[in-house]
Amino acid sequence: MIRWCWRTGARTCIGIVLWSSISLFAPAQNQGRDAFPVLMKQGFALHQQARFAEAIPILDRARRLEPEDYFANLLLGIDLLRSGRVAESVPRLEMAARIKPNEEFPEEYLGEANAVLGRYSLAVTSYQRAVLRSKNSEQALEAWAGFALERFYRIGEQLRSTQEGVAVAQRLQEAAAHPGQASGCAASLSSLEHELAVEKTGMNVSVAYRLSLCYAVEAGRAAQQLQTGAQDMAAVHRLRGDVLLRLKGNAAAAEQEYRAAVDILPHDPNLLASLAEAQLSAGETDAAQASARASLAINPHGRAALRTLAALAMNNRDYDQALPWLQQLAAEAPGDRTASVELAKALAQTGESAESLQRLAPALAAGYPDEKGALHAMMARMLRKLGRDDEALVAEKEARRLSDAYQTHSKDIAPAGPYANR
Repeated sequence: MIRWCWRTGARTCIGIVLWSSISLFAPAQNQGRDAFPVLMKQGFALHQQARFAEAIPILDRARRLEPEDYFANLLLGIDLLRSGRVAESVPRLEMAARIKPNEEFPEEYLGEANAVLGRYSLAVTSYQRAVLRSKNSEQALEAWAGFALERFYRIGEQLRSTQEGVAVAQRLQEAAAHPGQASGCAASLSSLEHELAVEKTGMNVSVAYRLSLCYAVEAGRAAQQLQTGAQDMAAVHRLRGDVLLRLKGNAAAAEQEYRAAVDILPHDPNLLASLAEAQLSAGETDAAQASARASLAINPHGRAALRTLAALAMNNRDYDQALPWLQQLAAEAPGDRTASVELAKALAQTGESAESLQRLAPALAAGYPDEKGALHAMMARMLRKLGRDDEALVAEKEARRLSDAYQTHSKDIAPAGPYANR
């Protein structure tokens, strides 16, 4: 159960396996490699204390002595991931997965890393492999269900950013509350993610609907398996909270489940971050800020907690306060276009037009939705400030085109449902 050692600071099962392998291996080393077991012990001790940045150089030295050692690659990959060096973690985790192709742990962490990098099709494959290799272990099921629910929620957010998508998002929320057992979903997720990713002119709402519904189906299956005879009640409470928050939209009930999980594991940064998100959704802003800060105090690279703090600051128009959260989030989650756009907005409000453009332009070029033309209008204003008048004219023209198209389209589609006023 490697996943939990960075959360709780103690997991003896992996320690026993690791030290056994080192003690057997050490006598066979030549003098140049005698340092390997010592380095591994030092690195693992720091890993258990969640001192990931300090562990990385030590574990890297060990890995260079034994490039194909499973634990050296795995622990280094985990610590790089936990330190925000996500892209660097992938080769190490892939190596660990190749060395022990029947182990679940490398694939589980690869799923997390690929999701952070926005490579969702690869993330799906890794999480599914982890579940298969673990024979449906509680840990693998929790990780897979958590990822599925997060993707369901984030895709829904993107859908609600366009008028056409609002109706689809409403239909999706209703269908996801009772998703049934749609056939072929597990095999379709990776290909649907790929199909959604290659669309450059905006979100394909039909693909997004099918993908999100499949995520709801798979999350429901995983939750049902996890709750059958589960021993880890913190994981059960967390997954119940995720379902209530993501699928049911019931933030108050989700908060109760997260609190029950935190009572069991009070120092788990992921649980605290989930609690903060539920509190934010329930309008408990002070409590949300306290929970998010408590999460970051344990894990300074927690993206969920960073998102909550950034959202709180942006909602209060406190752009100076939002900047460091958004900058860290954009740096550590380069695949998160929403974080890049929010950072661009904050930079624009604080007078950093050039840097704002560097964030905004690529996101728009990659198809980030701007149905009303507001982002293109913001880009035009920044271009004017920088004296790039010709480019500003082009951006202004596109902003008018998008705004006119939206006004025309809105006359034909009457908004309805809970998102009509958004």
